[in-house]
Amino acid sequence: MVDDSLIDLTQDRATLRALYAPPAGQFSRVDVPKLPFAILDGEGPPEPGSIEIAVKALYTAIYSIRREARTRMGKSFVEPPVEILYWADDMRDLAVGNRETWHWRVQITLPVWANAQRLKDSAQEARQDLGDLPALRWALVHEGECVQYLHIGPTHTLAEIVQGLYADYLPHHKLDAEGAYHEIYLDDWSRVAPAQRKIILRQPVCARV
Repeated sequence: MVDDSLIDLTQDRATLRALYAPPAGQFSRVDVPKLPFAILDGEGPPEPGSIEIAVKALYTAIYSIRREARTRMGKSFVEPPVEILYWADDMRDLAVGNRETWHWRVQITLPVWANAQRLKDSAQEARQDLGDLPALRWALVHEGECVQYLHIGPTHTLAEIVQGLYADYLPHHKLDAEGAYHEIYLDDWSRVAPAQRKIILRQPVCARV
């Protein structure tokens, strides 16, 4: 049964564009609705090797759902992007890049018809390929008001953008970070040159009191 409170991004193209095609090179605001996700939680510093293993495992676990979505949608099917959340007990560690204290999570949004049981069934089909990895979970995530920034290019300048977000944009607009910062990777990096890679930086916010 589909949750009627969920927005079907395959039908609501305006919301889809707002979430995954914001203006490039500038901070903008977006209201992120409640969405279903397949999630894998990571432990320790977010090293590339650990992240790659988690991303591969997540894609493997949801393969059956992706296959069904492709059958349902045909040529309209678009692979949902990987999102990686980062947070720290002291958010200043996030802004300055003190990765040893970070926590992280890999997630991919699911179709509205792919509920917790459907995710469990999909992972069960892929159990031989998943190996000894932390169990993935299904969750409804509602981030609400967020500030985001579409970056096009190599990743070495991301730290500067993040610093500008916390040190300049949020204080100037009387906003506080509320919830985990995350990055949304719109491209397959094995197929896209560094200068063309698209990454959305997103931070849930609340009004400063």
